[in-house]
This record gives sequence, C-alpha cells and structure tokens, in this order.
Amino acid sequence: CSLQMKKFFSNAFKVLLPLLISAVVLAYTYRDYDFSKLWSDVARLNLWWIFFAVVFSWLSPLFRGLRWNLILSPIGYDVPKRDTVLTVFTGYAANIIIPRFGEISRCAILDRYNSVHFSKGLGTLLAERFVDMILLLLIALSTALWQMPRFIDLFSGEYKLPDSAAEGSSTPAFVIPDVLYWIIGVVALAVLIWWLVKCKPIVMLKNFISGLWAGFMSLKQVKNLPLFLTYSVGIWVCYYLEMYLAFYSLESTASVGAIAGLVCFVASSFAVLVPTPNGAGPWHWVVITMLFIYGVPVEDARPLALVLHTAQTAAYLLGGLVAWVALHLVHREKTIKKL
Repeated sequence: CSLQMKKFFSNAFKVLLPLLISAVVLAYTYRDYDFSKLWSDVARLNLWWIFFAVVFSWLSPLFRGLRWNLILSPIGYDVPKRDTVLTVFTGYAANIIIPRFGEISRCAILDRYNSVHFSKGLGTLLAERFVDMILLLLIALSTALWQMPRFIDLFSGEYKLPDSAAEGSSTPAFVIPDVLYWIIGVVALAVLIWWLVKCKPIVMLKNFISGLWAGFMSLKQVKNLPLFLTYSVGIWVCYYLEMYLAFYSLESTASVGAIAGLVCFVASSFAVLVPTPNGAGPWHWVVITMLFIYGVPVEDARPLALVLHTAQTAAYLLGGLVAWVALHLVHREKTIKKL
C-alpha cells in the first residue's frame, strides 16, 4: 500500500510541478493584463495569419516522422512511413499532457505495433535530439552574433526602449523583481534535490551515453544523408514559420522584421526546454519580452502570445488525437489479437 502511495505521489509530482511552474510564470507575465479586454484584443488580430502559422505546426511533425524513418531503417527496422509520422504526432500531444513523456510514448507505440525494441528506438531519438541540439546551437550562435550590439546594450542596462514599445507600457515584461529570482532559485533547488534523491545520476549518465552512442552510430548508416539533412532543416524552418507568420496578424508585430522574428524564435526554443505543457509560461514571457525589446507594445504582445500559443497547443493536441485513432484503426487486427 505504501509503495502504491509513493508511486502515486511521484506521478502526481511529475504532473503537478510543470503545471505549477507554468501557472506561476503565466500569473506573473499577465499580472496586470485586463482579461475583460481579451476578446476585443483578439478581434484586432488577423486570424488568417494565425491559421497559416498553425499549418506549420502540423508540417514539423511530418518532417520529423519522415526523418525518424531514415534512422530506423539502417538498424534493421522496416517501419512504414505512415506509422513513424503518426507516432510523432502522438508524441507531440503526449508532451503537452505530461512534459517529456512524448519520447517514451513514441518508443512504446513503435514497440507495440512494429516490434521496434524500446531501447533501440530510444537510441534513435537520442540521435535525433543530438542533431536538433547542434542545429539549434548553430542558429542561436548565428543570431546572437548578428544581434550582439543590441544584447550588449540590453544586459549592460543602457538599452533604451523604442518609443512604440514605451508608449503606454509602464511595466515592461522583461523587468524581473528580485523576489522572482528567489522563487525560481528555490524551485530549481527543490527539483535538483528531488532528482538527486530519487534518481541515480551515474547510472542514468551511463545509459544516456550508451543510448546516444547507439543512436549516433545509426546516423552514420543513414543511406540518404542529404534527405536526412533536408528533413532536419525543414523541421526548424517550420518551427520558425509557425511563429513568424503569426506576427503579420498585427500591424505592430508585422513590422519587426524577419531577424527580430528569428531572435524571438531562438529565445522561445530555449524557453520550451523548461518542463511545462508546451512551454506554457516561459514561452509567453520570452516572446513578449523579445517583442517588447524590438518595439512592440506589451498591450499587443500579450494577446498575440496567448492566442498563438493556444492555437499551437490545440493543433498539436488535435493532430495527436487524430494520429492516435488512425494508428489504432490501421493496426486494429494486431490490437484484437493482443487482447
């Protein structure tokens, strides 16, 4: 009984902590936003641009699924492209419900329907993450060097807000009170202590390195490397466009330019590493802050971030639900036999 209770609280902690972090950051980010104006603010948006942006939310998992298929083939698994794509869609949705659970669910689904050994599937995902990390770091480094003068002014305290942003914005989104640093620090310390107590870091590190090596070796065996790289670049182009195209929904954000959009995209890509549902909270704060720095009033950035993130989350959940149903229908006979 005590073991079951312990497991229950452990699982509850994994679900509730991300929600708590998300709620705290969202509450701070929208602390003085008048939600009675939300519908009028939404009415100011050109929702067609939001729709066009969200379309790329469905294209990125498509490319990821096709790329995954290229990694699985050299290690002896002839998985239909349909299955890898649908599985990735379910993984995106699972990550929203339980952060970082999507990778586990992807491996479990392929193991169930296509007999892909779980550990080998996880190794290929680690290889995927390795490639994505390299691409993100290259994009981030290039963007940082390009915009270095602006960042130097910002962090030195000499940055002056553009008139368009300062106008009517008495509480800049990027000014953080000292108390928030303490809250973030305490939460981070609590998570670290919990992780050290509950997990075995050395064992986890060995398993991680072993899986990463196996996955990396599978990359060396990819038959069509140019296509693999094309899919990899396509994933990140889709990520960028699903944010940048939405900027055209408002006059103030339409004029920030592609480079400012790239800065917002890079910053938000690091924000989603925080284990909250689809980055909710940190993602909003970062996007609003970056837009503010580039001259967009907080009064415009806040509703845009809220609508865009909600639309993206809904798109991922819908895509995951449809993919989950499709997988069950396609493999109905296998499911019936196992029952």
